[in-house]
Amino acid sequence: MASPRYTLIFAALLVLVAPASMRAQTPATPQISEALSAEFGKLRELTEAQSYATALVSIDRLLGVAPADSYDRILLSQVKAQILLSQGKYADSISPFEEVLRLAERPGYLSAAAQTDTLFLLAQLYQQQASESKDLAVQRKMLASAATYLNRWQARTPNPTPAGQLFAASLYYQQSTLVPEKIDSTLLASSRAAAEAGLPLQLKPPASLYVLILATLQQSEKHLESTDILELLVEQNPANSSYWQQLSATYLALAGAAKNEREADRYNLRALLTLERAQARGFLVSPKENFNVVALYLGLRQFDPAIALLEKGLSDGTLENTRRNWELLANSYQQSQRETEAIAALEKAVVRLPEDGQLEFSLAQLLYGRTRVADARRHLGFAVKKGHLDKPGQTRLFLAYTAFELQDYADAAAKAGEAANFDDVKKDDLVRLKKAIDDALRTRVSATSKS
Repeated sequence: MASPRYTLIFAALLVLVAPASMRAQTPATPQISEALSAEFGKLRELTEAQSYATALVSIDRLLGVAPADSYDRILLSQVKAQILLSQGKYADSISPFEEVLRLAERPGYLSAAAQTDTLFLLAQLYQQQASESKDLAVQRKMLASAATYLNRWQARTPNPTPAGQLFAASLYYQQSTLVPEKIDSTLLASSRAAAEAGLPLQLKPPASLYVLILATLQQSEKHLESTDILELLVEQNPANSSYWQQLSATYLALAGAAKNEREADRYNLRALLTLERAQARGFLVSPKENFNVVALYLGLRQFDPAIALLEKGLSDGTLENTRRNWELLANSYQQSQRETEAIAALEKAVVRLPEDGQLEFSLAQLLYGRTRVADARRHLGFAVKKGHLDKPGQTRLFLAYTAFELQDYADAAAKAGEAANFDDVKKDDLVRLKKAIDDALRTRVSATSKS
């Protein structure tokens, strides 16, 4: 925790403060007492030895006898606050710093610059206490105190400063989002305005200002404006994977909210290009993110690059070895009128996922479509044996139909009987198949008797 100019007050005091007998006595200059002047040497030794606990005990003892509005009191409060600050005891340092401000109103007690810096420091200290608390009421109170000190600091600082604008934007954002379900739009706008006002104050504004502007836009669901900030952030900080991730997600959100296919395609293309730019730098290369690239190509109806990525990913492990991915590969081949390669893909899939019956079912469908009924029947048998089927009854019914087409009526009847035990089979379908089997069997018997 630091203030722009508030540095080691105690060290400065030890240099400047001399015994009263050695200093010129003028009515305009506040004086410390002889008793306190004698104690400063001891306090110097304690702080140099880092015996802060003992030093604080001595300071509290001296504060106990110091007159309420004396110069002794402001000096002791300054030293106490600085020691607590150096120990990281930020909450404990607030009270002595506030005492310093109270006494600073007396002529000559504290320079105007030091008063201004103390106001800024107190605003920071209160904001930190709000960040560390889990109690909403405490957070609200601490942030209100921080805002009060910030306002007082701003009143004394006519020209905006980079640190001041960054802190103001951060504080207003924290206040505006204190209750996530009830965003304060006025404070949110103030946060954005403060951050934007800080941009021209430096030749190279810090990323934190842009991040705060981005946060306000995201809270307001201004996705298109958010992409402008994110594009700037990835240009300035291309090694930050979070920015790439947010940018691609924002383009996807815009695509999802698009009013027509052309607009959706435009934003999906931007999302795709963002992912590829990130991957070229070594980011967003997990199997999940690789799948997102495939999905975007498919959504844009670009089947050839999708096929290439699916083949590569399923081969080298950069895509997950899952039924979904194998079926996507087969479907992409089909969309490209490459039926033979679609079948080959699923033939690989059933080897790579030997316990997945649903893949066997999908393969059987493709084989059946190519009039390879015997092969379809064989893989349907594997599907039933392996299980893990989306529609186990329909699979058995399909198997019964293939047996029927191959004139294995006994097996067709048996499989139809098994299918009847499942809720996913329509009764009418079973009735029609059973009738066809009975008719075929009567025809066969009749033909046999005639011969």
